[in-house]
Amino acid sequence: RRLGAYFGPARRTLVTPAPDHLTGVLPGDAGFDPLGLARQEAAASAAAAADENAWRDGAYAGTRLGSFFEAELLHGRWAMLAAFGCLIPEALARYAGFDAIAEPVWWKVGYSVLHDGVEINYAGLQGFRIAGDKGLLAIAACQLVLMGGPEYARKVGIESLEPVGIFLPGSINFPGGQLFDPLGLSEQPEAFLLQQVREQKNGRLAMLAMLGYAAQAAVTREGPLENLERFISDPLHENLFAYLAKGLA
Repeated sequence: RRLGAYFGPARRTLVTPAPDHLTGVLPGDAGFDPLGLARQEAAASAAAAADENAWRDGAYAGTRLGSFFEAELLHGRWAMLAAFGCLIPEALARYAGFDAIAEPVWWKVGYSVLHDGVEINYAGLQGFRIAGDKGLLAIAACQLVLMGGPEYARKVGIESLEPVGIFLPGSINFPGGQLFDPLGLSEQPEAFLLQQVREQKNGRLAMLAMLGYAAQAAVTREGPLENLERFISDPLHENLFAYLAKGLA
């Protein structure tokens, strides 16, 4: 019954009836695609599913819908990390008196490193950094090395990791195994599917949160926690509508 609310034709959708190419197979499918961006010819979808091992490449692999789902999932995961990570340094600096953070406001960090000579030391350990004081090109090169391997494996399929001794039993979107599922959540199918739905929902909220962080930074030139403090102290004047009115004045 719980799964029926999120999967299949009887699931809750934003529009009724849902578009025929959104059948409730994917977690987080609320039947919302007003522009038909994920619609694809049935022949192409059938060809992509012909391989019996195609599930390893993710649901609807090789189709526009599958590509959009994978992109949304990845962006949501990055956004969840980012939304949390943007708050922690500012919270430590403002409320815990943690002065080892050279620049606690997330959107000022890059400028401080490149122009103010600020050194970013992970966990406050002097020297424990990766190209943090070497300039933009060195940082980009390190990112290429660190991210290139995982991105290559994601692109060609998780089976490409087996020659180096990494065996992942799941699909490319939900690899599983001790590396990605140390708590064994995938061993309980119903709970695992519900976790996928929760991840998708929280990822969407996190993407909106990061958009809000960016918009607030552009308008107020402050961090999200400072913005929150200002709103709590004076909600009538420190809000979106007040800033819009100032901009239009």
